[in-house]
Amino acid sequence: MQRPVHARLLETLRTGWHDTSGVFSVPVAQYRDPVRFARELAAFELPRPVLASTAVAPGACATVDGIGTPALIVRGADGAIRAFANSCRHRAMRLRDEPGPVKAFVCPYHGWTYDLAGTLVHVPHAEAFAGCEHRDLRALPVAEHHGLIWLGDGVDDYLGELGADLDALGLSALVPYRSSRVTRACNWKLIVEAFLDGYHLRVLHRDSVYRFFVDAASIPERVGPHIRAMSARRPLRDAGPVDLESPLHELGTPSFVIFPGTVVICHPDSISLLSLTPVAPDRTTIDHVMLIPRGGDPEHWAKNWALIEDTVIQHEDLWACEQIQRSLDDELVFGSLECAVRWFHEALDARLA
Repeated sequence: MQRPVHARLLETLRTGWHDTSGVFSVPVAQYRDPVRFARELAAFELPRPVLASTAVAPGACATVDGIGTPALIVRGADGAIRAFANSCRHRAMRLRDEPGPVKAFVCPYHGWTYDLAGTLVHVPHAEAFAGCEHRDLRALPVAEHHGLIWLGDGVDDYLGELGADLDALGLSALVPYRSSRVTRACNWKLIVEAFLDGYHLRVLHRDSVYRFFVDAASIPERVGPHIRAMSARRPLRDAGPVDLESPLHELGTPSFVIFPGTVVICHPDSISLLSLTPVAPDRTTIDHVMLIPRGGDPEHWAKNWALIEDTVIQHEDLWACEQIQRSLDDELVFGSLECAVRWFHEALDARLA
């Protein structure tokens, strides 16, 4: 988050903040209805970050599945990032599953071969395919912005002011430490909602991260359809006016929801990037990668991962989302401390309209 924005939100939290928009509710059908779910998938056609830039070295590739066409992300020796449909142009065979170094994409079915620019360079028994010489891999729109690799066009226009916030995080200097992928039995919106309020810290996170934070002290802001927020850490209660030269990460934790389904959480010395893929009204795949500075104490990063991934995300937040999905009954009610959830639903409704 931009340092002036960071400091302004912290000062507002220190002096007191309260949303006055009141209580609102969301019908249970919005978390169960397969027709609405199918319409919501269109929101994921917007530009979306899929990888950290440092996750793909020159001469290496990664695969991205989920909403839309399965993609191959590859960085050529020239450093340029490219994306292609992960599908052979012969019989649509998936070309690759695992990330890593690559010299060419060779179809495991019949051996059609493509170079890292997606050009078809070899067809076994080519005489049988006269006229198919130019069936290169289908290119997908891809770009690098703010230390992230995005699928889609018009990233900066879509992000608006949030682009400067992401730039301020210095993501291009961070590297992936570990990642996880799980599919949990809950609607994707419940997960977004879980990361949009600080009201549950004292109860749900009582034995994990509550000791670092002030309960119910989180201030959100809209940035177009996106949301940025600042959650107060305990030293903020005793701080005087916020000093721009002070270590602001000790006073608050910034977080972002990049609409519709990407969550960025800025820990004191690492960043969590969570990407949601809706699978069904009651199933969501969650990819989490922790980005860290190069080097450091391996034991420190292992403890961080165990706390954030194993405990907070998996056994607390996602566990709670599954329990909600199992017990959906009437409607979900949100108070003024959860106003960002209202904004998220308004952005989603506007997109569906």
